[in-house]
Amino acid sequence: MIPGTDITLGVVAISRNEEANLPGLFANAADWADEIVIIDSGSTDRSREIAEAAGPGVRFIERPMSETEGFAGQRNAGIDAASADWLLHVDCDERLSPELLAEIFATLPGTAMNGFRYRRLNHFLHRPMRHGGWDSWNRPQLARRGHHRFTGRIHEACEIEGGAAKTGQLEGMMIHLNEESFAERLAKSAGYTAMTADGIEDAGTEVSGSQILFRTAREFLKRYLLQRGFLDGTPGLISALHSATAEFRARALVWDRQNAISRDLFEAELARAWHKDGKDPL
Repeated sequence: MIPGTDITLGVVAISRNEEANLPGLFANAADWADEIVIIDSGSTDRSREIAEAAGPGVRFIERPMSETEGFAGQRNAGIDAASADWLLHVDCDERLSPELLAEIFATLPGTAMNGFRYRRLNHFLHRPMRHGGWDSWNRPQLARRGHHRFTGRIHEACEIEGGAAKTGQLEGMMIHLNEESFAERLAKSAGYTAMTADGIEDAGTEVSGSQILFRTAREFLKRYLLQRGFLDGTPGLISALHSATAEFRARALVWDRQNAISRDLFEAELARAWHKDGKDPL
């Protein structure tokens, strides 16, 4: 409860195999969150055990992720399960800074807004990333319960009732830790590739070789030069190349789907070429 008021503040997070991040999330929120709701999409690690040991203020809800609703469906399930007046939607690897917490406590009492944007200080390979697109995140993920919902299968977005007129801006920053290692980032990206490809196909995009080359090069140049990723040193270079190759993988996957040759057809063509003169080659 916000000091001096009867306003409650809850945390909603989505998870899958987050045993490494949940203890830090619970420790960060222990002194100020009235409830913590975790919507889990099928963890096979110790996530449930850790959440259940965290105390009565934590609820761990298993919910398979819907193919049609995606991440937005998980976020909305958290809204429906929560009871606090205001909900802070976080990832399990995010930590609320003291500055942002103080600003939230000072701002929410008496506000007419239904939601607030805030920025992240993103980290990549445990280094703060201040360029290369990492600094562009500024979304309204603190919102009044009952006055917001999420949309979007992959890159979910929070829609605030009343739109921009009812959405304020906070200046404090959320600390986003991101992955433990580059190997972990690669593993996560592999899972996102098919979902990104689905989105490209759903938009009716026909993928060509020239488009694959152009979009891959454009992504790198945007991240590294236009958004000044080079100022973040080697991590900035790795990040820009990773974003570019993610673009490549998703569009290459769509191209393959759209131009696929079945193995049976390929085998048949080989057989016809082998026997094109009508004689047994032996």
